[in-house]
Amino acid sequence: MLDSPLLPLLIALCRGALQGAPIDGTWELARIFRSGPTAASHTVPIDSTVYLRLTLKTMPGEWITGRLYRRYHGKEERSKIEAGPLGHTGRYIIGADLDFPASQKARTAAWLSGDALRLGTPFVPDADSLELRRVSTDAPYPATVTEVVTAR
Repeated sequence: MLDSPLLPLLIALCRGALQGAPIDGTWELARIFRSGPTAASHTVPIDSTVYLRLTLKTMPGEWITGRLYRRYHGKEERSKIEAGPLGHTGRYIIGADLDFPASQKARTAAWLSGDALRLGTPFVPDADSLELRRVSTDAPYPATVTEVVTAR
């Protein structure tokens, strides 16, 4: 039997575990940021670039598991995600095994920015950074993604 002073602590811990972390959920690529000679923003078909969707779930001990669905110029791949917090910085390290354009163990930093999840590279080759938006797990895959080019 639990002593009464421990009961509120146990309830708080269980409530936090049931609510999940803010990074939990399904995230879909919304914008790709690249640098170029002139600034521009336009939509591009997914088959002409790289598209990805991540499903993340925080496990006990703050480790994160999940799945990555990715299309690299039309070639589909799925991979297991392994992730975790980067100290107490509010950032995460996300890793996955990628097959295209070459087989590699990809690792990137991720952080929440408002209602978006920001990622560094290398999940999308030649990108400076990525912005993902939260979607439902059964949301249809989009046909396009926004590419934002910033002037060098």
